[in-house]
Amino acid sequence: MFSAVGWYALAFAQPPAIPTKIRSIFVGEIKGISEADGVRHALMEELRKHGKPGLAVGPDAADATLTGAGEFWVKGYYNLNPRERSLGEDAHRVYGGYLSVELRDRKGEVLWSYLVTPRRGYDSVGRDVAAQVLKKLREAIEP
Repeated sequence: MFSAVGWYALAFAQPPAIPTKIRSIFVGEIKGISEADGVRHALMEELRKHGKPGLAVGPDAADATLTGAGEFWVKGYYNLNPRERSLGEDAHRVYGGYLSVELRDRKGEVLWSYLVTPRRGYDSVGRDVAAQVLKKLREAIEP
């Protein structure tokens, strides 16, 4: 049985750091999502924009490969204009779903994995989940 301190330590434990040095990542296939190309391009853009870790042009040039699978769907819409009841041009989509990603080394062993869900209020679900994934990945790479 855990004490109150034990539960606190479990709830706020830091994720384990990636055991090897990762300088470049290749973004592989994203499966099961209709917006897969958008998510892949958003992941590559985030890697390119921040530079650490760098974006590799191919799997042979990379220290690790990031792949993923998931599913997104539109749960509903919201409008910032309280007077407009229709789904006009001001309506924004609210997404549900998930994206599960894995970072694998050159041997194919999983170094890191993460599950992310879309946040409300973002026009691009791809950019939203890509930013969340890479924020956590950078935390694991550079503890």
